[in-house]
Amino acid sequence: MASVRVLLILVWAVLVAAAPAWAESPEESTMRAELERARREIADEVHLVTFDLIDELVYGWTQEPVFATATPVVLAGVTVPVGLGTGMQALVENHIASVLVANPITNVQLVHCPECTAVVVHSGPEGTVVSRGLDNPDVLERISGIDRHALFIDVEAEGAFLVLRARLTRLTPELPIVWSHTISSSGSTAALLRESSGLKSAAEARQEYLDVLRSRGAIIVPLRVAVRAYARGGDAGLAPPPFFWLQTGVELGTTDARLWTSSILLGYSFVPQAYQGIMVQSRVSRLLTGRSRSLTRPDLYGFFGVGAMTVWGPATAAFREEALTTAELLANADGDDPRNTLGAFHFGLDLRVGNRIGMSGFLETLPYLRNSANLGEYLYVGGVSFQSFGTEVTFWF
Repeated sequence: MASVRVLLILVWAVLVAAAPAWAESPEESTMRAELERARREIADEVHLVTFDLIDELVYGWTQEPVFATATPVVLAGVTVPVGLGTGMQALVENHIASVLVANPITNVQLVHCPECTAVVVHSGPEGTVVSRGLDNPDVLERISGIDRHALFIDVEAEGAFLVLRARLTRLTPELPIVWSHTISSSGSTAALLRESSGLKSAAEARQEYLDVLRSRGAIIVPLRVAVRAYARGGDAGLAPPPFFWLQTGVELGTTDARLWTSSILLGYSFVPQAYQGIMVQSRVSRLLTGRSRSLTRPDLYGFFGVGAMTVWGPATAAFREEALTTAELLANADGDDPRNTLGAFHFGLDLRVGNRIGMSGFLETLPYLRNSANLGEYLYVGGVSFQSFGTEVTFWF
């Protein structure tokens, strides 16, 4: 009977615990999911800002070492904001260790102290005390003859700010503080995410970022490979084959951020026994993802351009309004190559990575051939027919 009673109690406890979840409405479930997403985002930001504060702490030691020579230091304790738990404590401890190991000029040499971290039980007339060796005067008395220090790191959230308090104490029963420092940072400030080796100050890191942005200069040289495909007009029409273009020229950024850019390019196209062509093209681009180009993620540009091309060869006979006849095809085959000069307008999107390589797609309209029987349209908007679709791969130098 006792086992049956226990089983009934357990079943009742499970039902009571699950009842709120069963009774949860779709709105409450959505709200719970949004709260969990917001909690994860905040936790991620706290992690990054904490790492940034630790980097700033160690950078200060590289500039003004606390100790004149390499000194053993025990990482005595790390506290983090309530709710972030031991997971963040482990991350912070690992980051402190990696940054200090990568910067030996701080003279802070992390060591392991079994007596300090071991759990000690002390019994006396007043009672039994369970504590770490660091918190037990008897243990500290035994190891006080060794020149060791302890590092305590406390991270606290105070309003919109994250505050890091660091202190170094001598490992003696009194635990005297030999150095302490407090650093704070706004939670809305993006972390610098500096490399562990070769730490730089916040000002130096920002200046380095700006130098990289400016290193390319206002003018860069693109090398572009483009393919234009033309829509077929109808049963009687004969669309031109895809045209391959090799283009190069100059691209000018109005500012270092390259929010706006403009370019002028010359192009050449050649397929033996099919066609040849030359082109001049001008384009204006606007950054759509932010207000300055990024070094860490792709940039998306929107662009609009105009161009003029002259093409000749048997395959260019379709660049005319009338449908080709059999006689015209035979005349072209005999060597009487047609020649056409066309103007075009295009717009599209350009995805770039570090202004080094990019891929783009665009639609192009040829006003002179808007009524051509040979060309169809990929898109018709506001009375404008876009007869050509193109893709490009660009390299910048």
